[in-house]
Amino acid sequence: MPSRLPRTPLAWALALMLGACSSVPERPAPDVPEAWFHAVRQQPADAEALADWWQQFDDPMLTRTVRQALENNRDIRLAMLRVDSARSQLRQARAGLFPTFDLPGSASRQWIENNNEPDPNSPVGQFVPDEDVITFDNWELALQASWELDIFGATRARTDSARQQIRSAQAQAIAARLAVASNAAQGYMQLRALEGQRALLVEGIELAADLERIAGRLFEAGEVTRLDVAASAAERSSLEADLDELDINLAEARLALDTLLAEPPGSTARQLEASTKVPLADKPIPPGQPLDLLRRRPDLIAEAAQLQAAQLQSLAARRDLFPTLAVQAAVGRSGLALGDAFSTASNFARLGATFGLPFLDYRRRGAAIDLADVEGESAYIGFQQALAQAMEEVERSLVRLEGQQRRLHSLGNTLRHREYAYELAQKSYRLGEANLNEVLDAQRGSLQARQQALQGRTALATAQVAMFVALGGGWEMEPDAVTDTDANNAGETPEHSEQ
Repeated sequence: MPSRLPRTPLAWALALMLGACSSVPERPAPDVPEAWFHAVRQQPADAEALADWWQQFDDPMLTRTVRQALENNRDIRLAMLRVDSARSQLRQARAGLFPTFDLPGSASRQWIENNNEPDPNSPVGQFVPDEDVITFDNWELALQASWELDIFGATRARTDSARQQIRSAQAQAIAARLAVASNAAQGYMQLRALEGQRALLVEGIELAADLERIAGRLFEAGEVTRLDVAASAAERSSLEADLDELDINLAEARLALDTLLAEPPGSTARQLEASTKVPLADKPIPPGQPLDLLRRRPDLIAEAAQLQAAQLQSLAARRDLFPTLAVQAAVGRSGLALGDAFSTASNFARLGATFGLPFLDYRRRGAAIDLADVEGESAYIGFQQALAQAMEEVERSLVRLEGQQRRLHSLGNTLRHREYAYELAQKSYRLGEANLNEVLDAQRGSLQARQQALQGRTALATAQVAMFVALGGGWEMEPDAVTDTDANNAGETPEHSEQ
């Protein structure tokens, strides 16, 4: 068998440089189904309706609350600062594509002991001062330029990666706006639901107090027992205890909305008028197609941009294995002086170039390629995970929305039967055909049915908000935000990866 040749560092370097000519690792395009699994009607997405989805609820106070949250929320401000940071990083990356200019200056003075007698026959001796200490001055001032040529595109790849980072930061800022709008809408609806529950409890307390007074009169007339009076009083006290707990929850909900709107505590209680109505979106929400998520959902756009940025960084790491070439030029003036004997100053110009072959640090550069590839694979897995989670959120929202609509319809039927039963119990009690406990049970059933109907309406409104958010609503779509090619090639090699 022939003996194997030893792998010298130069051989390793040449192998890595040849490997740098290849493209970055290719990854398959994301697997997106053609239609939703749970959708009953495959309606196309309405970009205009999704952009300002809170207006679909036809509630001016809700619209004002959401818009105020979008203007004042601190999370959105922090997200916009991250966009500014990404823009600064882009300017920093682009700086490597242009020459750098500098104005260096230097000056020095040396003191030399003169222990020897100067030779008058020496051509230099006549310029040497007859002093014990000789001073030697030297100075230079120049305008200097240097430029490392990006012949193989490493700097351009990093610049494009920084652009993708800006795109990702912008999408994350939009995602923050969408989250704030969603939290504001859900907080508003929960507040309205609590106000509605409070109104029902107050009404129930008033009815219980009336029944308690009626029971007291009937007891004095000898028509009911003291047990009936005690039962009616206990019912009223129980409702009053529920009202006290509800007031605590209502105050906490208002304070939470104040924080979300970046308002002082108590602002919501003063600004929002009391209402028992929980708004609902009357029009059906068109789910569109799963592919629309890649065009609209800001979190997916951010993950796709992160993936593109990671791939470009991997490409730049490979391009770092290629030779480097830099040119320098300088113009200026320099001078020197030897004590008081003579001094001179003159203009000068310099032009030079440096060539580098990075084979001595091949281990570090090879490790940088491996690290960039790992980060690219992590970004790809993160994109796949975000896409799967996004599709799950839409499917779950479709199921929840359909189920809550059926549930609200059933609760409406239950409420009608409970109210009719309470009405019959009151009539029977007046005619002496029913006792007070039967009336109290019917009243309790009617109140619980109204509370359940309110809870069902709130659950449906919350499901509608979740559906709008899952579809990526809440921001204006830019024409060049994400193209079909970007969506289909989110997992493929960028265009800079040609051989």
